Amino acid sequence: MSDILLIEGFYDGSHRSLIDLLHRVLSPRSMLITLPGNKWPWRARCSSLILSDLIPNNENSFKYLFSSSIVNLSELISLRVDLLTAKKIIYFHENDLAYPKQ
Repeated sequence: MSDILLIEGFYDGSHRSLIDLLHRVLSPRSMLITLPGNKWPWRARCSSLILSDLIPNNENSFKYLFSSSIVNLSELISLRVDLLTAKKIIYFHENDLAYPKQ
């Protein structure tokens, strides 16, 4: 039974490397749900809506939800209230704190 849900809205490059590593380390406790790594602005805007349909019903089996910041987690939870009780972990990948604009 999977109790860790790993979601990635942009499954390519370094995003893919990180989530694949986590999935390998956490298997068989983890379930991986991804979207293709193209058109990242659209993924950032629409991934919550698309992922909400791809994620199976929780029924209290997921205790943890791991996501990169490309997924709007508040939108996802509002669409999937069954994920509300899962503890959330958000990974801020390539943000302006690490890569400030010149």
